[in-house]
Amino acid sequence: MESVYEAQNMIDAQLVCDLLRSAGIPAQVSGAGLLGAAGELPAIGVLQVRVPGEDLERGRAVVADWDAGDIPDEEELERLAAQHPDDGSEVLL
Repeated sequence: MESVYEAQNMIDAQLVCDLLRSAGIPAQVSGAGLLGAAGELPAIGVLQVRVPGEDLERGRAVVADWDAGDIPDEEELERLAAQHPDDGSEVLL
């Protein structure tokens, strides 16, 4: 699994993870268990959304569109999902 997005908080990470899954890209959140260890310090780079290496480029493209405010509609998500079926990967906490 490769990191495709570094999140600032768990909500941000889960939103991106769900967006990737909606596009048919298996995704998971890693590092959530480490958030409590940081205390009041910002946990930069700890919380990541990861995808399989073969989906890295597509995942980066979906995240880049999301960062740019170009959120895909249902038709676009269905088109992306048809390109690669979701394997049902779960979130790692």
